[in-house]
Amino acid sequence: QNPAALSHAFTILAAFGSQARRLRSLLRRCWLGARLLLAALRLPEAACEAAATLGTERLDDSLQRTLGRAAEEEEDAPKSEELVLAIDVGATRTKLLLCAMTVGGCSPGRVRRLPPVPTARLWQNPALESEDKFDPEGAPARVRDYLLTCGVVSSRLRRPLLSGPGPL
Repeated sequence: QNPAALSHAFTILAAFGSQARRLRSLLRRCWLGARLLLAALRLPEAACEAAATLGTERLDDSLQRTLGRAAEEEEDAPKSEELVLAIDVGATRTKLLLCAMTVGGCSPGRVRRLPPVPTARLWQNPALESEDKFDPEGAPARVRDYLLTCGVVSSRLRRPLLSGPGPL
């Protein structure tokens, strides 16, 4: 996952004309395949099972729509934006709001409400022996997995804002 090495490889290939275009395309497809494999490995088991049952055509369409939408969002996003994830932890469900904030601005730009998720699914681990099953160590991975099912890559987030029931 070294963009500088990939860029260097593209520069070398550029010297070889039309064959370079085919090789560049192949190299990009290999790079994308590796990244898709890593993303698939991070999917929650239920999402992986659901994706495995999709037909080839439906999976292709879904992937093209998702990647096309992501590319459009990337092109449309001003370069001075940062993504902020607001997380409202409730007693029974956690609500999430993704905001593209303009740096230095005082109001959100694009806002996307993610589907609510049961609070226990993100913040508790049923395998623990404690009474409340609260698992702060495992929560970041579960939140990251949930965000991926919503098409949000957590590494693009600049900051989370949390609220919870009662005093924190």
